[in-house]
Amino acid sequence: MSVSPEPHFRSLDLPQKHVTRAWMAATISAGLTLVLSIAGAVGIITLPGYDAWNFIDVAILAGLAYGVWRRSRVCAVLLLLYGTANEVILAFDETARFSLLRVVFIYFYFRGAIQIFRNHRNGTVPEPAKA
Repeated sequence: MSVSPEPHFRSLDLPQKHVTRAWMAATISAGLTLVLSIAGAVGIITLPGYDAWNFIDVAILAGLAYGVWRRSRVCAVLLLLYGTANEVILAFDETARFSLLRVVFIYFYFRGAIQIFRNHRNGTVPEPAKA
């Protein structure tokens, strides 16, 4: 049996906070995109890139957030790839601005994906918290 180089904090449940932060970051990102898309679609604000087409982005982020909440490895990897691809696309867009929040969210997606894979490797996949 191999010993993980990271300490286990079973009493504090710290490793599971990475997964929680990942799906919460995706949910916050979907919520912000939803609000800005609604405001852009009805004409309240005129930000470049925020219109009714972003509802597809909201649906994808919400679905992936639900998958990460359910501890799906596929959804965790897709969320990380989706966030990274969006950041790369925005890096080449002349009208887009750099946002540290998006980079922090990508970090949360990465740490959540790593933790989900560790849980599946160890066979200790916890059930999602019941509301």
